[in-house]
Amino acid sequence: MARIIIDSHNHIINQPEPVWGWGPKFTVEQLIAMMDREYDVMGEVKRVSKAIVMTGLGLTSLGDHTMREAHEYVIQSVLKYPDRLFMNAVMNPRLWGSAEMDQLNQWQEQYNLRMLKIHPTMHNYLLPMFNPYPGNHSRELVYPIWEKARELDVPIMIHMGESPFSIPATVAPVAETFPDVPIIVAHAGANNEESYATDAILLARTHDNVFLECSWVQPLDLQQAAHGLGADKLIFGSDGAPNAINQQLRNITNLHLPSPLGIGLSEDEIYKMIGGNIAQLCKIPLEEPVRAQHVG
Repeated sequence: MARIIIDSHNHIINQPEPVWGWGPKFTVEQLIAMMDREYDVMGEVKRVSKAIVMTGLGLTSLGDHTMREAHEYVIQSVLKYPDRLFMNAVMNPRLWGSAEMDQLNQWQEQYNLRMLKIHPTMHNYLLPMFNPYPGNHSRELVYPIWEKARELDVPIMIHMGESPFSIPATVAPVAETFPDVPIIVAHAGANNEESYATDAILLARTHDNVFLECSWVQPLDLQQAAHGLGADKLIFGSDGAPNAINQQLRNITNLHLPSPLGIGLSEDEIYKMIGGNIAQLCKIPLEEPVRAQHVG
């Protein structure tokens, strides 16, 4: 297995983020510059070879952008760095339906689309449960996204980490309904002070198609995830902005250390987590890209 680093979770935007408020912006040039810094990875100097990029979530939430408009900066960025960047399209089922999702086939062919993302908290809906309401309505909202992911053969990333819309246990019904669609639980359910990491670990342990992306996860929760799931189910992501790559990457690579700082994972296990697993799920080539020129 080629030992490269792929950051699975980034948001780029060329204007102030209109909902979260961080900014003034996080451009693709800033991301590429951050990827090209030198990082100490188990005693070796490495750079981040590739990244999966999303738009600023606020652009998908306010209702004043078409799906194409909300993703235009990401599209142009991928076209600028096609050997390094891959798209994760953020889907708002309250705004965009089948006509918009039909665009995704073209995006896959032309813009390196490798994943779909849903954000129940930002877009204000519950995942479908077993009771008729809101279960039936929720199925009408989200099942078409799963069906499109199945058609495109791409995973779905789900934001998780707060009540009431983003509790990891609520992923179980849709994971069981679509066992052939990989699901990546963002932040392993642990992006807020009240961590749902244990819920996410149990979910991934009992569902073969569920994986955990580890941005925002605290070291003890990350150790528990590695003990409970092994390296094959864990995926590095920085969630930049606002996070920086180095802080999130270090949390993963520390698992190589002996206890109590880590749990003694092998180098091969670490490289699965920081590159190999997401490359396999998203069909991203593991070859090193030609180093892109970036603006400082």
